[in-house]
Amino acid sequence: MPGAAVETLPGGKGDFRVASDGKVLWDKRGADGRFPEPAEVLARLGQKGTGAERPRR
Repeated sequence: MPGAAVETLPGGKGDFRVASDGKVLWDKRGADGRFPEPAEVLARLGQKGTGAERPRR
């Protein structure tokens, strides 16, 4: 995403989360259960705010 601010934060024990504006878009240790492909992260970033975000489990 052009102009996006990216920040890495230390986690632990296999944590990997992608969040935007405080909303978690991908969580390896949660419902997603794996590392995302780059296109999957971009797709979720593109869906943010459209009402098409993946449902929470």
